[in-house]
Amino acid sequence: MPPQDTSALQIMMSLIKVFAALLVLGVLGATVALVERLKRESAEPQLRKNSETLESVPSVEPGEIAFERARELLATGQFENAREKLEFLVGVYPSSASAGEARRILGELNLDDLLSTEVMEGKTMYEVKSGDNFTRIAAKHETTLDCIMHMNGLQRMDKLYPGDELVLLPLKFNIKIDVSRKLLSLYKEGRLLKSYNLLHARARNSRGELRSRIGQKIGLLKDGQRVSPVKFQSYRTARKVLILDHRGLQLRQVGMAEEDDTGRGFFLSEADMEELALLLRVGNEVEVRFGNQ
Repeated sequence: MPPQDTSALQIMMSLIKVFAALLVLGVLGATVALVERLKRESAEPQLRKNSETLESVPSVEPGEIAFERARELLATGQFENAREKLEFLVGVYPSSASAGEARRILGELNLDDLLSTEVMEGKTMYEVKSGDNFTRIAAKHETTLDCIMHMNGLQRMDKLYPGDELVLLPLKFNIKIDVSRKLLSLYKEGRLLKSYNLLHARARNSRGELRSRIGQKIGLLKDGQRVSPVKFQSYRTARKVLILDHRGLQLRQVGMAEEDDTGRGFFLSEADMEELALLLRVGNEVEVRFGNQ
């Protein structure tokens, strides 16, 4: 074969190879594009489905999560951890839907420990000395006669004898009243002990805040006679009234306002007033927040 024919054949074969390679690359490119399109088409419905599912799931507030966790801890007997969760909820998310129930449970836990002689944290054992009497012991240890009687299971003021032992609970509490939220809260060393619902509030031209103390602690008999806590037998069956130093504002049970139109202050249920009278003493600090009502 002449040299010219050989060169022409070689050029033709090279062109055929290049064309074939381009054809293969084109087929591969089309295949890849087709696969990618199929992937997108199959993924988009799934993405839409996932998005619709997420949108249909209601959002859960952090306060509700904390409350559910606290309930789980209570159910397994982990009371201290549950208490911490409840304190976190009412402190950080006070307007949460579960905050009211959290305050109630927290109050029950705290009060059970506070009034139990099996939990001695915050309490002292006192050995009676010659010359002691209930009133003197109560004043010296920042507690009250009725609290001493309750903590020691006493029904009457029998004589004390040297060597007798008494469980004493110092009543070092602060009261915060939030009129706008209808809450009275009891604090011990800055820590919430228990909250109570205000059923009614009556105060003339009161705005902003005020600070006061409990100035008097009395009982009202059915005939309207006042009795001192020192008269224990009469006092224990009387309706409890705590009178603040500020303008005669009172803490008293609801229903008494109709019997005494001049009564001004903060009204609670009978059970709550009985409990507060047990836990409070003359001299406890009271902070009232009226808001702009």
